[in-house]
Amino acid sequence: GGYPGAPGAPQGYPSGPNNVHPNSGYPAPGGYPTSGGAPGGYPAPASGYAYPAAAPPPAQGGYQFVTPGGYPPQPGPGAQGHPGAAPPAAYGAPPGMYTGQTSSYGAPTAPPTLLAAGASPPSHKQEECTGTVHKTPNFDAESDCRVLKKAMKGWGTDENSLIAILGDRTTDELQVLKKMYKTMHGKDLEKELMSELSGDLKYTVKLLMMSRAERDSYCLSKAMAGLGTDEMVLIEILTSRSNQEIEAISSVFEKHNKRSLEAALRSETSATFKKLLTALCQGNRNESAKVDLAKASLDAQTLKKSGEDKWGTDESEFILILCTRSLPQLKATFLEYQRNSKHRSMVDAIESEFSGDLRRGLKAIVEIAMDKQAYFAHRLYRSMKGLGTDDKTLARLVTTRYDVDMVQIKQRFHQKYNQSLGQFIHDDTSGDYRKLLLKLVGGVQTF
Repeated sequence: GGYPGAPGAPQGYPSGPNNVHPNSGYPAPGGYPTSGGAPGGYPAPASGYAYPAAAPPPAQGGYQFVTPGGYPPQPGPGAQGHPGAAPPAAYGAPPGMYTGQTSSYGAPTAPPTLLAAGASPPSHKQEECTGTVHKTPNFDAESDCRVLKKAMKGWGTDENSLIAILGDRTTDELQVLKKMYKTMHGKDLEKELMSELSGDLKYTVKLLMMSRAERDSYCLSKAMAGLGTDEMVLIEILTSRSNQEIEAISSVFEKHNKRSLEAALRSETSATFKKLLTALCQGNRNESAKVDLAKASLDAQTLKKSGEDKWGTDESEFILILCTRSLPQLKATFLEYQRNSKHRSMVDAIESEFSGDLRRGLKAIVEIAMDKQAYFAHRLYRSMKGLGTDDKTLARLVTTRYDVDMVQIKQRFHQKYNQSLGQFIHDDTSGDYRKLLLKLVGGVQTF
């Protein structure tokens, strides 16, 4: 039951001002930077994801643009081209969507709005992401543990009482409960829960009770266990986590698997897809919020020369740029690329130039750079679309995002599919498993 941490090692990600316990963080030199996002969530990414139309961004903020010698002169009245002038305050179509885009995630259905020659890219604002479960006011771990113990005492299990507590506590708070439960009752809370539950509910609670690093490490390990490999799990986790998160995941993975994450990835994958995952697991992405327009233009030219202008494709240049540039820098690069390309978007270019798992991995990076929460909304939709439900993917996505950015994921989901995420979950799941998932995402109709 559960996925235990190494003996004596603190669990979870680093504590910040919103954490509920001083020892609940994952150790790292100097600690992790505090987050302005959801309590108990991953640190807010350095990149800025655009606001949905229903939630306008704040009036101030946004990326700082770096252009040696100032912005180039631009024709027309009111040009913002002289040195020291502020970049335009708004740009183009609604955030995360190109003009004319109505379907087919990641690919516009009509030519997108492009940058004018010499113009600054959009002034992207950093969206403060929040989870659907927040830090509990007056959190009382002793009281929670008494409720949990009572729910599992005697013949039968009171699943409703378990769900009421477990589905309304952040990841960091659940780590505190694990310690308090053992202090009060001398037993491992995870093992107790695993002995009382079954099926998809058991699996979801198992993931829920892990620290963030443990959960990601466990999912990566399972994706590479036995015959075959679930490449989409590898892609989803490694393309969407920060450098510090990848470092923490790698540390936990090695403790539990007796080999490094890189060694495991290299043994389970091949060819250029192996190169992509090896690059991603280094955690070597620039995480600055600044956008260098000159560099974006040069990188766009390099990608074009390495792909559509070349007989064959130079995969190494794509991997280098997409695995090391910051997400806001990549977004500016992709906009510059499509301004000078025959392709309508970078996703189109990757679809044309690559195939197989490498194509899926590179597309994921592009989609995350353009709108991270839209990427997760799409993954959730795919887990429930069509006949049957991919419950492991659904449980993984909900438990990894519920206290990080689920509010924004739900907004993107409703904008894209015209139905609430909760309603999708309600229609595709049942029983106590459904109750827990709905508790974690904030109910059926909210979006």
